[in-house]
Amino acid sequence: MKKALLVIGERKVIKGRSVDPSCNAFIRHLNGRADQDAEIKIVKYKDVLANNLPKIKNSHLIIVLFFPFQHWNKNIEVYNKDSRVYGDKTFGRDFERFFQTAESIIVRKYHDKKIEYVNPPKASVLDRDKEACKSFFRKHSLPTPKSYNVKSLKDIQRLLGRGISLYIKPRFGSMGKGISYLSNGLLTTNFLFQKGKVISHPYDYNWRFHEITKQADKNKFLKTMILKGFIFEEAIDPPINKGRRSDFRVYCVYGKIPYYYVRSTPAVSLITNWSQGGKIEQKRKFSQYIPETKLKKVKSLAQKVAKDLELNYAGVDVIFSKDYKKIYVLEAHSFPGYEKGFDLMNDLARKILKSKK
Repeated sequence: MKKALLVIGERKVIKGRSVDPSCNAFIRHLNGRADQDAEIKIVKYKDVLANNLPKIKNSHLIIVLFFPFQHWNKNIEVYNKDSRVYGDKTFGRDFERFFQTAESIIVRKYHDKKIEYVNPPKASVLDRDKEACKSFFRKHSLPTPKSYNVKSLKDIQRLLGRGISLYIKPRFGSMGKGISYLSNGLLTTNFLFQKGKVISHPYDYNWRFHEITKQADKNKFLKTMILKGFIFEEAIDPPINKGRRSDFRVYCVYGKIPYYYVRSTPAVSLITNWSQGGKIEQKRKFSQYIPETKLKKVKSLAQKVAKDLELNYAGVDVIFSKDYKKIYVLEAHSFPGYEKGFDLMNDLARKILKSKK
């Protein structure tokens, strides 16, 4: 049975910079690999919302979704419409509504087709919701750092009194934006905090950490985090090698692992995201201090995460405890960014076109 392929994403370029390089690269590789008679359609999300979807001849339709950058930037990550801060509950509500609307339009348009998503919309909504995703991990026996049901400052004080250090994370964030760290006597964040208000940076990269020192300011900040539905998660002390802390990003494509790498930062840093200054280590370097048996555990865990989430391509973040005795999945991403060391979109295009035959 012949299959059709529908690509939904955005290719627009603003001031010489691609808004969605993943979508651009994927389409470029499709054009280089597809047969002349292949039924491939490419549309933007605004076409979907306008119910302006193309006719499809074949009865089996594969759909690949890319991140809706334009909708996100115009309607979700905006701070002049209400009192939202980056990654709070309103982000998740609006993101879920967007994909519910898009999927309902797709289903109505192609009601007579067998629809196969490369990554289902429901999985993309789930992995964007970090607390729901962590509950999913626990339900499927996937080890993940513990999160705490924090309702008040007293709850926080009880945790600190037990010697627990915490990461405070946006429930619906990414790229290491809006991260805070709380330990006895120390509260540091990469949000701005001015005149008692949490302020989000108007850009994606290099959100700088700073310490909040006054107790009254700490209390105001933490109350805002509680009110906005942020996650209070146990801080895992990672391995330190040559003065650097590290974790893994693993790419899974149709059950296989085509590429993975270690992200590292100086040991005093709090996050390893390359968008916030993390470094991508070459395999020949980290293989000197991470045994092959440990690397196999990383790969195996990432594969199980992608399979359980029903993601045919994903980026999975994995971390070891300081002594390498425990392993945890931090997050999974259905719209993973990727770096220069590996062309993820080339591998994905090859796998999808192969499955179309």
